[in-house]
Amino acid sequence: MGTESPEAHAAPKGGAAGRLTHIEGLRAMAAYLVYINHIYAQVWLPPKPPPSYLSLFSYSLIAGHLSVTVFIVISGFCLMLPVARAGNVLRGGTVGFFKRRARRILPPYYAAVAVCLALIWTVMGKPTGTLWDVPIGVNSVGIIAHLLLVQDIWGTSKINYVFWSIAVEWQIYFLFPLLVRSWRRFGAATTAAGALFVGYALRFGLAGTRVERAAPQYLGLFALGMVAAHFIQSTDPRVIRTRDRIPWLVISAASLAVVCGLSAAWGVERGIERFPILDFPVAVATMGALVVTSRPGDSWLRRLFAWRPFVFIGTFSYSVYLMHAPLIQILWQFVFHPLHVGPEAMFFLYLGPGALAVLAASYAFFRAFEFPFMRAPAAAVVERSTVPATAA
Repeated sequence: MGTESPEAHAAPKGGAAGRLTHIEGLRAMAAYLVYINHIYAQVWLPPKPPPSYLSLFSYSLIAGHLSVTVFIVISGFCLMLPVARAGNVLRGGTVGFFKRRARRILPPYYAAVAVCLALIWTVMGKPTGTLWDVPIGVNSVGIIAHLLLVQDIWGTSKINYVFWSIAVEWQIYFLFPLLVRSWRRFGAATTAAGALFVGYALRFGLAGTRVERAAPQYLGLFALGMVAAHFIQSTDPRVIRTRDRIPWLVISAASLAVVCGLSAAWGVERGIERFPILDFPVAVATMGALVVTSRPGDSWLRRLFAWRPFVFIGTFSYSVYLMHAPLIQILWQFVFHPLHVGPEAMFFLYLGPGALAVLAASYAFFRAFEFPFMRAPAAAVVERSTVPATAA
């Protein structure tokens, strides 16, 4: 590798989409963790305890949230790639960026809001003692908040308990042009460090307020994804040398070990209370994985993420995110509960056949409400909504 030109170390201009199919696989794997989180909560909503041999799945309540962190980092990575390729300039300017994001994100989102409201107002609006009891408490504040995409601050978890993260990412989009401008003026390291400082200062400084609900620490984690894109796309020999000398895979593995160790030491309840602390090492691990799998050369991790079933699911992961919560309730209310399926059997049905049913219905939603607004195959990979979320 040392004998190759700097250009050989950068993502091929015009060819990034083909190289980044493994990102879809990473999205799919993270989305499944979110799904496990929600089916666990659906079946064993406190105070109903699971059997001891399934207690390990209780940590999905942590892993589901941390998967949102993975999606946030991926978002910063994918949105920064074309910017870095263009010399740290937003194609079409700020207005053009917002138009592309709005076209890509909003139509399927508003369609999902409409579907959830229709279900709540017709056949799924009565309490059932499940996780879906949270969204059915719809009021005018919740509806307006969801229309304005501020449901991370007001009306949180109404209509659909995972929509809060759509608002979080949408709000980060408004700061992305400022991050790009700072990138040009102050550089990658200063911008990322500043975003981390501001994000975590807001999170801890305004703890207990509505600002906390917006998870402001995600701003810094998003910037770490931008840094990963910088390492992949840069043609600066100094950046390339630094990238190739850093043991990214070791850093990723060590960061994940820290997360697992802290989660085991704290337990589920304390781990949930300390999500912002766990977010950072997960973001570092994701950044490392993105660099390892996206730089020139082959790797076993890249081959894993690029497995075709994972890639296929990743292409419509946004629709899976938008629709999996009501679909989980539909399966419970109209299939599993009427058949008097026990909680253990129900959980395993959700893991297997239920997951396939959710994927099939989500794909139908994707074809109807998401696919028509995808500009091109390249856009589907590089600029995609990336935050399947967990209730928090």
